[in-house]
Amino acid sequence: MATQGKKDELTWMHVIVRVFLNSTTHPIEYAKVLIQLGYEPLKPYKSRTVFGREAFYYPSVFSYIKYIKSQDGLWGCYRGLTPKLAANIVSGVAFQKVTESIKFKELDGEVVVEELTIKERTQRFLQNTSRESAGRTAAILASQPFHVIAVRCMAEFVGSEEKYTGVFTAVGIIYREQGIKGFFCGLLPRLLCDLTALWLGKTLAHIINNYLVEDKDLKQYVTASMNFLASAVTYPLQVVSNCMAVSGSGLAAGCPPNMPIYTGWIDCYRHLRQVRGLKRGSSMLWRAYTGPTIIVDGILAMPSTNMFSAPLAS
Repeated sequence: MATQGKKDELTWMHVIVRVFLNSTTHPIEYAKVLIQLGYEPLKPYKSRTVFGREAFYYPSVFSYIKYIKSQDGLWGCYRGLTPKLAANIVSGVAFQKVTESIKFKELDGEVVVEELTIKERTQRFLQNTSRESAGRTAAILASQPFHVIAVRCMAEFVGSEEKYTGVFTAVGIIYREQGIKGFFCGLLPRLLCDLTALWLGKTLAHIINNYLVEDKDLKQYVTASMNFLASAVTYPLQVVSNCMAVSGSGLAAGCPPNMPIYTGWIDCYRHLRQVRGLKRGSSMLWRAYTGPTIIVDGILAMPSTNMFSAPLAS
């Protein structure tokens, strides 16, 4: 009984820490979502790559946050925070409940991993990853409605809209306009992103740590490195998921000319790949401009908006 009380106390402490961290870093996440949606209000500047070649770059995410503050004030930098916190709390509780309900006797006992055979380690790895996969799936399914609301609240900045004024108001609007399926826009790419990153990172770490690396301290770095690599590989699906959460919502950010009306997440992925938008928001400081450029008298330049317009009649 005392053990259960201590476990609940640790759970709520974890929730409080997550809420604090998410609140503190929300302006960065807010700017990142807008970048993922393709909204770039700041003019690119010319610089050079590490190889000395001229290229255009967008200002850093901190300049982006400064722009948001100039338009909406300090409080405006926290647009979408309430549904985001709700999504994090719901996902945390769902993850814990599901993982605690799945029991493996091999995982529940105290063991020294170094004393296990390769076969036993592999079995332990598969069981642990399967249990975590179930927990993450439940967490995403439970939190997706709040995630969609949070992304749409942030996307309102693009068109200076005030459609989703609160969580309950947003629930009513989404249900009235799109039905139940509206709460799960972008669900599939989000699930694929999370589960693929989980299995890819853990599988690579398991193989390297058991067949290539023997140093115990080095194994920790391998695990962290593989998780980072897996997140980078699956990052485009995160961009697709957030775009699908907004596409067709009626918001300016999810309608032409800002964004096409996608027929599905695969259509969204193909379009973003075509316009080189799958890595939007992956870099916070050096954000490469991927739009059209021209060479004028040997100097790299950006085409003006009236460059291709028809000449005036004389």
